[in-house]
Amino acid sequence: MRKFLSLALASALSCGIAFGADNYTTEGKEKITRNSVNIFLEPNSPNKQKYLSGEFDKALEKMKKGYQENAKIQPKASAPLVTQVLILDVCSGKYGGCEYINDNQTETAYDHDGVPFQVNTGVVGYGGHSYDRAKFAGNEAIQLDSEGVDLDGDNIVDGFIDYWDISKPKNTNGTFEFTATSINNAAVSKSTSIYIK
Repeated sequence: MRKFLSLALASALSCGIAFGADNYTTEGKEKITRNSVNIFLEPNSPNKQKYLSGEFDKALEKMKKGYQENAKIQPKASAPLVTQVLILDVCSGKYGGCEYINDNQTETAYDHDGVPFQVNTGVVGYGGHSYDRAKFAGNEAIQLDSEGVDLDGDNIVDGFIDYWDISKPKNTNGTFEFTATSINNAAVSKSTSIYIK
């Protein structure tokens, strides 16, 4: 009997897990680990090499820190509420890469424009995917991807990193606004913004 239960548990843990109405699942995703954070990527994700090279290390640490701070006030749940949203970095052709955004930073330190022109955001809790909205200079941003992240090493998705294209319509500066809504309680949402030079 004990062997059967162990086998059943191992089988359940090895399966992909679906989350919320969007049916986000880790099934078919490639799991990579960087600095004790698991990221679940599409097999052909253009971000894979960026994670492996350490380009997103600061952003992952920022999300992990936010998760650890919020874990003290919010118990584990099957779909935890959104407790924090973060602007992780702004990437552009003009800058030549990604500018990491510090906590409480209200505007970018550098000018941005060109192709690519995108903002990467983080959600601690279960927002992500179609539950998130972003605008740049008053225009809807286009969500390129949303990747699940396991911030405590237990192979359970604790949040999401979203990638937003802000290149259209053409704007070289303005306010980027990001809002994530909890999938299990639409009354709970968090917002943040930054002025992009």
